[in-house]
Amino acid sequence: MRRPFGRGGGNTPPVSSGEPELTSLATDPGDQGRAQALSTALAVRAAVDEDFRAGLAAWQEQAALVRAEDSAVTNLISGGTLNGPVLMGRDFNNPTFTAPAPPPSSRGAGDNAADSTR
Repeated sequence: MRRPFGRGGGNTPPVSSGEPELTSLATDPGDQGRAQALSTALAVRAAVDEDFRAGLAAWQEQAALVRAEDSAVTNLISGGTLNGPVLMGRDFNNPTFTAPAPPPSSRGAGDNAADSTR
């Protein structure tokens, strides 16, 4: 945003650089009106400045990754018995792990042996 603007000549209508809107938003980051003013200023500048539009698009792609990293994750396990690993977190890509065999149940081989002797 801080790249000089308006170097192209007389055909470009007067457009905000976005700096005043950014400064205003920095004083009150939660103000939706100030955020909208900055968004509008950036959109208008992108519409009239091709280099700025390309830079803004590249920044937006990088910002999307940061936004994803900031999102909340809640992991909850309740009730029952778990036999094996539990993977808790977010955005796993191709996780692999091995788990030991589950323990024998309380109605295991002993019940079968009793049945076969009857």
